[in-house]
Amino acid sequence: MNYKAPRGTHDIFGLNVIRMNFLEQKAKEVFMRYGFVEIRTPMFEEAALFTRSLGQATDIVEKQMYIFEDRKKRKLALRPEGTASLTRAFIEHRMDISNPFGKFFYIGEMFRYERPQAGRYRQFHQIGAESFGNSAPAADAEIIILAQDLLVSMGVKEIKTHINSLGCKKCRFFFREALVEYFNSVQGLCLDCIKRLDKNPLRLLDCKIDFYKFNKVPRISSYLCNDCKDNFTLIQELLKSAGCDYVVDEKLVRGLDYYTRTVFEIKTNTTDSQDTLAAGGRYDNLVEEIGGQSTPAVGFALGSERVMLAVQDNVFFDSLKQYEKIFVAIADQELFNEAFSFAIRIIRKGLKGNKNISVFGPINNKSLTNQLKFADKIQVYKTIIFAKTEFKNGKVLIKNMKNNTQIETLLIDL
Repeated sequence: MNYKAPRGTHDIFGLNVIRMNFLEQKAKEVFMRYGFVEIRTPMFEEAALFTRSLGQATDIVEKQMYIFEDRKKRKLALRPEGTASLTRAFIEHRMDISNPFGKFFYIGEMFRYERPQAGRYRQFHQIGAESFGNSAPAADAEIIILAQDLLVSMGVKEIKTHINSLGCKKCRFFFREALVEYFNSVQGLCLDCIKRLDKNPLRLLDCKIDFYKFNKVPRISSYLCNDCKDNFTLIQELLKSAGCDYVVDEKLVRGLDYYTRTVFEIKTNTTDSQDTLAAGGRYDNLVEEIGGQSTPAVGFALGSERVMLAVQDNVFFDSLKQYEKIFVAIADQELFNEAFSFAIRIIRKGLKGNKNISVFGPINNKSLTNQLKFADKIQVYKTIIFAKTEFKNGKVLIKNMKNNTQIETLLIDL
């Protein structure tokens, strides 16, 4: 029987491993500069964590979660996103008390049952960050700028940031009432919209089927309380002062119930569908709602596979130029042990002090011709050849694989 990866999953190897590693390394560099530290959470949690935090009327909970029972009949779910898991960890380890101003980032796999397409898988990778304890608009502005800096550092071009305010519980109540009244007047709503109208009317603004019917939908800006208006104004002022371009998009709501006030999405024009690459917002009530101390928070996540589609390959390859590929070959099989120990030495200590090298070989029981063909295939820069005559004199041959020249050199000098 020929087995294949399950639909919606994919093996990551070859060039895609290079791409993924590049994104993750860039993410760690940027997060560290902004003072974020890494946290790793389990790939599965109690299903109730996600249904409570994300909302019953969200696509993730209604259609996309992978839920299963373990042998003790406990209902568990593969994590569909990172914020709920990280917030659970923040509470469980009492960081809401010991480290209430915590700044964390995560990198890992997520799982959602949805129709696979380019850049969208059922098992996919997210890179995200969460900032706890700071209710000031500066925290919102920082997380938006951080997301922009991260995408730019990864080589994404032509990004466009969309921002909006969903208001607080107080002003959102009146906006919700206005939405229900408006949507009740719209004819021929799709089944999802009809179902969400009572549970979460804001989600109708994100409908991909009926969106063209909503030309006269009420605007959230008309219902924001004074505090929320001032908050959103100050965020925009901070973004402008930092040279951060953005557009206000009042139809932007995001798909999760925990968001309050600020939400944002960062898109690019370099992909055919103008996919959202990164998105997030503020969620001041989530920590308390799932059992912790009242703690304001704001965060974002990006999809690694989507970002990989938006970045030109030369960006990934340029990141590898600092590593010089070296191949160690043997012209005489009896020198294999000496060549092997030499390869290990330069892996550990570098070549002439240069530690930015990738070392391949030696290969036993292969002719020198076949070894050199392999070196060509993996595109090494130089091959160090152990040959009997030269080795007796404490020397090796160094072959430049680009211009096909060859010199002798003392082993002690390498």
